[in-house]
Amino acid sequence: MRHVLIVSFYLFPAIAIAVLAPVIPFIGMPGWGAGLLLLTVASLVHMGMSVKASRESSERQLEVLAHELAVTRHDLDAAREEVSAIRETIEAMPDSGHVVSELKVLQGLLGQLSAKAPDKPKPKPAAAAKQKPKEDAGLPAVAAASGASEPLLLIDDDEVLTIVEQALREDRVDLYLQPIVSLPQRKRKFYECFSRIVDDRGRVIMPEQYIPVAESAGLVAVIDNMLLFRCIQLVRRAVRGQPGLAFFCNISDSSLTDVDFFTDFIEFLSDNQKLTPNLLFEFEQEAIVNPTYETQVNLQRLQDLGFHFSLDQVRTLDLDLPHLADLGFKYIKVGAHMLHELARGDDPQLDMGRFKGALDRCAMDLIVEKIESEDMLRDLLDLKIDFGQGYLFGEPRPTTAPAK
Repeated sequence: MRHVLIVSFYLFPAIAIAVLAPVIPFIGMPGWGAGLLLLTVASLVHMGMSVKASRESSERQLEVLAHELAVTRHDLDAAREEVSAIRETIEAMPDSGHVVSELKVLQGLLGQLSAKAPDKPKPKPAAAAKQKPKEDAGLPAVAAASGASEPLLLIDDDEVLTIVEQALREDRVDLYLQPIVSLPQRKRKFYECFSRIVDDRGRVIMPEQYIPVAESAGLVAVIDNMLLFRCIQLVRRAVRGQPGLAFFCNISDSSLTDVDFFTDFIEFLSDNQKLTPNLLFEFEQEAIVNPTYETQVNLQRLQDLGFHFSLDQVRTLDLDLPHLADLGFKYIKVGAHMLHELARGDDPQLDMGRFKGALDRCAMDLIVEKIESEDMLRDLLDLKIDFGQGYLFGEPRPTTAPAK
């Protein structure tokens, strides 16, 4: 509109001159020529003004674009810094890279639990439950288990099973740690992971109390798998601040032969391979000496990931140590009473020197467990054992990070 007004301002006088003034007296130019000249001048002036306006507009646009570009660069730099900070935070969180595989294992475990609809076993009260004392001041009535240092609750099998099912569904499975010490220094070198199930009142259910009930209800495999998974979670958290720690974690034969669970578990461990120096898996002697096909395959899969093993629940020391070493075993666990019976006395059945030499040649160490007193320890130290475990060195304690 502005340009139309400018053209009209010059166009009308030019037409008037051309029509009304045949000749312009003082320049001797015909009126039409003067009008044409005026139009030409007008056109040049308008063109100059348009060019100037266009240039000014372009300059303003360039300024706007330059400002927007500067803002964009600033935002991009800020975004890069934020992404870098997020990446550093993620990399500093050991759990973050394993969420998918962890959830997959949990989903499988919950699916196993949901698929179980066991018939409740008939109540089978403990012997002492017939004279169950009243609870006083909110404290649960307990009875000492024969030969155990931790008490058992005086409840029947029905209640135990209900507690187990609820604990698995509501994540009330506690993990306890017991130290394994080097001898004779008694320096803590490893920790073994144990499980305890807690009811909604905070009472602890011991394995010797819930495992028989779980076996009769068909839940023992689910429990084993859940406890194994929780053990790995604990180890992963514990080694964040103390990367030199190492833990023993039991894998039952029922877990080894559970194809669906163990497939997901192997995937989970492959995402946690940096734990190989910190995690040793324990297997019962019976499962290794007479392995099923699934046991052999899964043992090899664990070894391929770089994990090492310990032989537990040893009933005989007639062992093929080179074969065990080839399978990935680094430790043999023997009960203190069993070792005393075999290696002490006037006519010992076990030549401890030869046995220790065979272990050394296979790069394996002996752990003597269930050492409960100083007298028992003195009796065993003459046998030159490598490591000891038992209440003498520390009882299992609930913890999220082991004591230094």
